[in-house]
Amino acid sequence: MERMDYRHEEFQFEEGSRIQVFDVAKKQETLHCHDCLELNRIESGTGNYIIGGKVYEICPGDIFVINNRERHLAVHKEPVRMTVILFSSEVWKDWYNQDYLKPFFQRTEDFSNQIRKKEEGYDKLDQTFSSIKEEAEQKETGWRNVLEAAGVLLLSYLYRYYAGRKHIAEEGNAALYPEKRTEQVFSYIEEHFCEEITLQEIADSLAVSKTYLCRYFKEMTNQTVFEYVEQVRIQYACCLLKKVDLSIAEISLASGFGSVSLFNRMFKKYMHMTPGEFRK
Repeated sequence: MERMDYRHEEFQFEEGSRIQVFDVAKKQETLHCHDCLELNRIESGTGNYIIGGKVYEICPGDIFVINNRERHLAVHKEPVRMTVILFSSEVWKDWYNQDYLKPFFQRTEDFSNQIRKKEEGYDKLDQTFSSIKEEAEQKETGWRNVLEAAGVLLLSYLYRYYAGRKHIAEEGNAALYPEKRTEQVFSYIEEHFCEEITLQEIADSLAVSKTYLCRYFKEMTNQTVFEYVEQVRIQYACCLLKKVDLSIAEISLASGFGSVSLFNRMFKKYMHMTPGEFRK
């Protein structure tokens, strides 16, 4: 069976611009990630959004917050239309010490990528989102400056929203500047997650000890190595459940799980439903 990898997308920002705004109205076929920060607002459609191993039910008006290199995929039977705002890597290199980047880089374990309509603080986010979309569409004199100022305002409201819910961690992790070694761990796991994988094998591939690997990865990502492996496997399984006609047992093995019972347990842990329920 052909392996269904995730896609690492690269966006070309217009010269002199650190913010890009566009509409998406098509089915997403593959898990993907970007080297930029993403906010999107659902304009129409329903389904599920898989972000970093968590699943969210999509409703029109929802705003989603997606970090640099955070894998995501909208799963739906009909296209979901959304407005997407991307902030280039120049934003966090230049503004790295600003509070309004903390919702991306200083998250608590109960952080939610989803902001819903009825929640306090939503209206200002929604209004600023609409202003940015309008500026990007009309491109009146000085629109780039207005767009950048509005982008800072949007991120500031975002920080206020998450700080009010105590979803900002006291200390940030090192995701702001991913080190080469962390990228090597990601790459190794993404190439071998379908196989039986051990800490020793990953450590050997980096020429480090298991103890150092575990401590370093936890410090850099705020999760354990095997939590990350589980998330990659579950996200891959989600794609298979929606796109190929295989049994649950076959998908379990293809995703790297040693048994169906383990697969079911891990799927329920991350997706809060069974594989069969997700497939319906």
